Amino acid sequence: MKNIFVVILVLTVSTCFGQKELKKLKKAYKDKSQSQLESFLQQWQSESKPLASLDSLSDLHKDVYQIYKDFYNPFNLSRVGSGEWGDSLYAGIDYVIIQNQLVINWYKTDTLNFWRHTNTDSLIMSKETVSNFRPDITFEQAKTLYLFPQYSKMINKFLGSKSYPLGFGGIMNPSRAKGESEERLDFLNEKLMIIHGHWGGYWHIATHPYVYSIEFNKDRTIATVNFRLGYQGGSATYIKKDGKWEMKQAGLTWIE
Repeated sequence: MKNIFVVILVLTVSTCFGQKELKKLKKAYKDKSQSQLESFLQQWQSESKPLASLDSLSDLHKDVYQIYKDFYNPFNLSRVGSGEWGDSLYAGIDYVIIQNQLVINWYKTDTLNFWRHTNTDSLIMSKETVSNFRPDITFEQAKTLYLFPQYSKMINKFLGSKSYPLGFGGIMNPSRAKGESEERLDFLNEKLMIIHGHWGGYWHIATHPYVYSIEFNKDRTIATVNFRLGYQGGSATYIKKDGKWEMKQAGLTWIE
């Protein structure tokens, strides 16, 4: 009974906080105040503390953090394939939003060179989702935020889902935000770069490249990073050498 009360209390406090911060964000938009938006983002940043130490993590999770830290750089997209929007997609933003979770697939195999249509489920030794993911990543040109669930929910609620349908104005056009959603997106993107979903009615809040999963071979000497960049995606190959992970190749392989 005591545990149930604690859970209810935590959820209540979290809900109240979320409503308070959402009101702040809505007021900033209503007043067209970038200083109020900055205050909202500074509050978010004050809560965005990286994981203090990797010492408490398993060796597998340490590998994930090390690979991600080397891989992730929205200001050097050409390293992984800058794609249709070029290398300067995130130039000029004040805040980077880092994803809060990713998937780990650990395989029984010596390599990760699977055939394209191979059913790999039976080859998986373990699969898990890393939550509350907070790598220690900083940039000179932008401050770091972590996409905690409460902020993801808040931003989605603030932006809404008004959009033009896929192909509106031209058969090759992706869906685009419209009306109030478009205006609110433009307001946030004075300091961020949130991307409207290609198919419509949703948002890519985290700053890309967004890592879906990191895969490992049996002895964790090879890793594959599967990622999204805008409306495209691809993979990067890492090799562990002398205890350190090094990227060997990366590129874009698909587009929406």
